[in-house]
Amino acid sequence: MGMETEFATFIEPSDGALKSEVSAREVYVALRNAICRHMPAVEGLDGGDRRFLANGSAINLETHLAFRDGPGGLVEMATPEVYRPSDLVACQRAIDEIMRDASREVQWSADQNVDRLRVLKNSCDAAGHLYGCQENYETDVATGFGLLAYRIAICFVWALQIACVLLSFPVVVAIVVASMIQQLCQRASSIIRRDDHGTDSQPGQHERVDTNDSEQSFVALPRWFQWLSITSLRMLHLPLVMSLRVIGSHLAFRSQRRYLTGLLVSRVAIMGTGHLDHDGCFFLSGKALGVDRVADMGGFNGERPIFVYGHWLSKLCGRSWRSIAETGQLLKRRQRLQIGLSDCNLSDLAQWAKVGSVALVLDMIEAKQTKDLPKLRRPIRALHVFNRDWNLLRRVPTSHGEMTSLEMQTKYYRAAEKFVRDQQQHSRQTSEWDEADRALQHWAESIRLVRQFRKDGNQTAQGLGRIDWLGKRWMLDQAVGDMAGEHASWISRKKIDLRYHELSEDGYFARFIANHSERELVDGDDIQMRRRNAPADSPAAQRGWMIREFAGEVSVAGGPTMRTDWDRALVGHRQGIRTVIYGQRVSSRQKPRRSN
Repeated sequence: MGMETEFATFIEPSDGALKSEVSAREVYVALRNAICRHMPAVEGLDGGDRRFLANGSAINLETHLAFRDGPGGLVEMATPEVYRPSDLVACQRAIDEIMRDASREVQWSADQNVDRLRVLKNSCDAAGHLYGCQENYETDVATGFGLLAYRIAICFVWALQIACVLLSFPVVVAIVVASMIQQLCQRASSIIRRDDHGTDSQPGQHERVDTNDSEQSFVALPRWFQWLSITSLRMLHLPLVMSLRVIGSHLAFRSQRRYLTGLLVSRVAIMGTGHLDHDGCFFLSGKALGVDRVADMGGFNGERPIFVYGHWLSKLCGRSWRSIAETGQLLKRRQRLQIGLSDCNLSDLAQWAKVGSVALVLDMIEAKQTKDLPKLRRPIRALHVFNRDWNLLRRVPTSHGEMTSLEMQTKYYRAAEKFVRDQQQHSRQTSEWDEADRALQHWAESIRLVRQFRKDGNQTAQGLGRIDWLGKRWMLDQAVGDMAGEHASWISRKKIDLRYHELSEDGYFARFIANHSERELVDGDDIQMRRRNAPADSPAAQRGWMIREFAGEVSVAGGPTMRTDWDRALVGHRQGIRTVIYGQRVSSRQKPRRSN
């Protein structure tokens, strides 16, 4: 299991201007450099902006290519892959602290006019743009005949992908040729300007932003050419996208979508982070506002699904055509289930309950113990009903009758508790289920705190710092206007909504929890350990060890000695380049020497 979190960034200009001229690309590079000064890191296999860190995590610029030269931007950090919810919560806390410290240590030049960089861990900004957190779990994509049908469909998609690559080749060649012509024109113009000014400066002498050269070359092309090439590639890959949509909607993760959706939809009542919209209405979850379907690609046409499988498209349309083994991984029974309906929680209790409850229900699904799990008849409609019902009164139809969000969570919890107790009775070592007991404990506590508020709206004290939306709602209720008895303005309330998520000593959640440290569940020593290393039994442990060994080294060809991905690395040496597959003892093969 693992989590990916997109952090929003905001620059405060030193001259008091309302808008900063620092681009999203420059913000990312500054944050990345601040992190890499304290931790070894290497580039991803495809180069570009992504860096893999020695503690098993990874950092990447998530802002769309067309907006990277504009202000703001999203920086994504992903946790290492882990096997236990306790490790995942500790790794997420470590990432939060890494981003918090990096925002204070970034270095700016005088002409960038930066007074302060603020980093927010939230799901929706003031303009309504959605981003935030995604959860990943490894589980069975299908079983029995369904698995056979899935594999046959993947083989068809594989063949279709080869056709798409061949058809796309002329478009890619046109982009490469246009980029080369653009670069030659820029160099010629630079030489002419240098000769006119009589300077001896050499190309590349001036400092530039360290980022992907191919992306810079593409962005420098005329807008009409960018639009034409992107549209052409999207149209050529449309059959592949439609095929993946059929697989994702009808063949993959059918049991998980049937029995897990109700848990994800109803959990906004206990694990939402709250959101204040432009009309002043309060919602339990900012992320849920834009969700419009159960399963889909996620972002290809602006869709916002609960279950996301866009990473399959990236695997097929990215680098996978270079590696048969990588595409062949889609044929395995165990696949990554990505959940897009996930809020950026700051509370340890909420994060523990969030990942622990999903892990338990997935275990129940794999064990086929699902008869007590309620199923929603209209999941998306139910989600939007629950999301605007912070009084927790509204009911929606389920397979167990009409239920509120809190009743659904209670139903899931009792079914999971019964499952764990049955497994403990048949298990020779009950200690194997200690992690499940902790997940049940934190899940039950979350339900208790929200139920207490449901019975008496004034009973919020125990939930502060533990239930994110409840704490934010309480802070919003404390806000008052400038005049006695006057309600606070929308701007003042929206400031609270956003500053609650700020990762600094000025963040409202951080200020509250600093005075109530007893409500934290993760030990400080565990956080410090996860800032340095991945858990010893994690697949990321070997990756982190290799990064520490090879980070900063330069190959004979002048490139980095090592580049890595989540599951494999390329390491250069005198005889050539060795492929290391993490977790395999015999995992290398010799290739002719080539540049990294």
